Amino acid sequence: MTELDKILQLLKKGDRRGLELLFNHFYKPLVFYAMNFLAQQEEAEDAVQEVFIKFWEGKRFHAIKNSLRPYLYQSVRNYCLNLLQGKKVVLTESIGSGMDMAENEYLDESEWNTRIDQLYKAIDRLPDRTREIFKRIVLDGKRHKEVAEEFEISVTTVKTLLARALAVLRAELNEKTYSILLLFV
Repeated sequence: MTELDKILQLLKKGDRRGLELLFNHFYKPLVFYAMNFLAQQEEAEDAVQEVFIKFWEGKRFHAIKNSLRPYLYQSVRNYCLNLLQGKKVVLTESIGSGMDMAENEYLDESEWNTRIDQLYKAIDRLPDRTREIFKRIVLDGKRHKEVAEEFEISVTTVKTLLARALAVLRAELNEKTYSILLLFV
């Protein structure tokens, strides 16, 4: 039984620990995913929190038979699109790429984990400084300026190293695995 199966079991029993584990497992990746649709990180965070609240209060976990991952990503996507529709925002290219990436959320658990492992191994092979800057921005969610100050380099250098990291990862990873990375960028 996978960790996500255990979380789903706890949720179906009404155990709040299940919600806590679910939140810890999915919150950050879902926020990054929501940022493909929404311009502001705060909006993305609010959207994900709202999805979690509705998921728990509406006891929507009872309807899930297989995997939590596709359900949560689809819920976040729908919530974000509804928000944008309410604002009457004209959707651009980023939404199209977000739609393409949604296919990744339907990978089964073992394939998803395999791709995530490939992604982290490729990140670990980046040159030291490039890897650290990449991790600070993409995985830790820091701003370019914060990272530049931390490493005592210019913002331009941070952007250049990040672009290099993405280029190396794009060349090294297959398209589906690379598109998972785009959920976090």
